[in-house]
Amino acid sequence: MKTMTCRELGGACDEKLSAQTWDEMVKKMTAHVMQKHPDVAEKMKKMHEEDPKKWGKEMKRKWNVAPAG
Repeated sequence: MKTMTCRELGGACDEKLSAQTWDEMVKKMTAHVMQKHPDVAEKMKKMHEEDPKKWGKEMKRKWNVAPAG
């Protein structure tokens, strides 16, 4: 299990999100941003349209070095 904040994942707040896998974290972050930060969700949508892999490449590096706990 790894825990990261919304902000560490490119979001706007310090709410902690926990997941067992990277794919699970992506789902949790997506749901969190859509619910709590619609402005950030819109920016992420535009980034995804320009380069579908950009966010994942950047954030997965952070996930890989985050301590498991």
